[in-house]
Amino acid sequence: MYYTNKETFVLSADGCMDTERGGLESILAGNDEGAKGCCFSVAMSSDGIAVLSSDGCVAAPDGTRLPVRDYSYAELHQAAPQLTPVSQAIELARTCQGKIAITVHDQTMLRQLRMTLRYADCLDDTIIIGLGLVEAARVASANPDLHIMGELPNLPSEVDALVNAAQTTGLFGLRAEPKDLSERLVSACRQAGLFTMSRCTDDPNTLAELIRKGVNFIETRRPDITAALLPAGEAEPRGIPLRY
Repeated sequence: MYYTNKETFVLSADGCMDTERGGLESILAGNDEGAKGCCFSVAMSSDGIAVLSSDGCVAAPDGTRLPVRDYSYAELHQAAPQLTPVSQAIELARTCQGKIAITVHDQTMLRQLRMTLRYADCLDDTIIIGLGLVEAARVASANPDLHIMGELPNLPSEVDALVNAAQTTGLFGLRAEPKDLSERLVSACRQAGLFTMSRCTDDPNTLAELIRKGVNFIETRRPDITAALLPAGEAEPRGIPLRY
């Protein structure tokens, strides 16, 4: 790994800075506003091609929502020319020199993602999110080269037991709503060598509180606000100017 669980990284969410969701513009906007990485969601076409999709669908020009898994890549591209292959998004994120968090809702696409990430030399800088605790633990145990975060449905009553189980099964860390990332949970994860990540928030007070607690990855559509809240010495300069 190229980072420790004592650091805080601002990750731009899909739709960052009011850009269209499911596209490359969001990655570029986050980079321009000082984010240290990006988040995006993927879905798999019926012929096994992973593409960017925030909700498992793509939008045709007439507004029709097409479920990605029900169509081939060629059919989807014909209906929605703006469709973006995940390989293109990963290559752009790598060029931006940031961390990547990829939401998957079906572990069957992990094999293709692993190959794409390894080819782009991004495997060590990528976190897989979107899997429930039990499924995430099973996937992490079987795939030690992937950094899998388990999704918390709410604040656990037994923090120590949860953190111990996450550590034992080989999870990279835990992801939760900002309100459920208590100081006790964040501290226990840090001591166990696990990372923490918040789901998306744009509220300045919430962002400041996540930074104060030491949450490692903060997902937001306003990386400009979040980067400005980081303590002196941790905030990154504005992103690298890119043309893509």
